[in-house]
Amino acid sequence: RRVVGYRVSRKSSTQLVTFTFRKAYECRGNPTGLTFHSDRGSQYVSESFCALLRKCDVKQSFSKPGTPRDNAVAETFFATFKKEEAYRREYSSLADFQKSVDEYMRFYNEVRPHQTLAYKTPTRFEELYGKKKTQDI
Repeated sequence: RRVVGYRVSRKSSTQLVTFTFRKAYECRGNPTGLTFHSDRGSQYVSESFCALLRKCDVKQSFSKPGTPRDNAVAETFFATFKKEEAYRREYSSLADFQKSVDEYMRFYNEVRPHQTLAYKTPTRFEELYGKKKTQDI
């Protein structure tokens, strides 16, 4: 549930999702065995984005049309972000909105406990998961 990559833009585009995916993928150390799940937006089905996923050996998965529950984690995150942050403020500029998003992402990952993570933050949950995996070796 941790947000590992994001970028603010006035519109979604292939360039935006490609850049954001690359940054998140590198942040995670170029992991293997990934599945990238999204809706069927033009930016996600573009040849250049699909080629990037193939190059990274990432399986691509799509929600069925008109079925937002297929991507419930992402849908829940965006609903939470809008309710807890975006709809509570007025923004004077894109830079103002960017600052708000940056602050919220830190809050979401490092401060806000999540029920589905046994009331741990995503960052803390990952730390504990990493320790458990190390101990299992």
